[in-house]
Amino acid sequence: MSTIQVRTRIDRNLKQKSDVVLKRLGLDAGSFVSMALTQLVNRRGLPFAVTESDAGYFASEYGVTAAQSAKAGAAMRREIDHARRTGKLREITELADLDP
Repeated sequence: MSTIQVRTRIDRNLKQKSDVVLKRLGLDAGSFVSMALTQLVNRRGLPFAVTESDAGYFASEYGVTAAQSAKAGAAMRREIDHARRTGKLREITELADLDP
């Protein structure tokens, strides 16, 4: 396969932050660009979502451990269940559910 060099300018901070994420995913910037462009061509539109786990994201972004993340998630589920039981939260599954 014949390759070409592509040069582009991006914000220095964005490059540094993206390198950190790509490293966690086992990729480098060149591999990512090739993957993204391949998907762009194949889908004829913007490509795919490649993300780290929620626990990994929360740890890197907020310094939250997996245990703290799980605890917060459990608390949120309890609040949602309580809101459903008390009628403060309604689920919309069909158009008729939008009528008050």
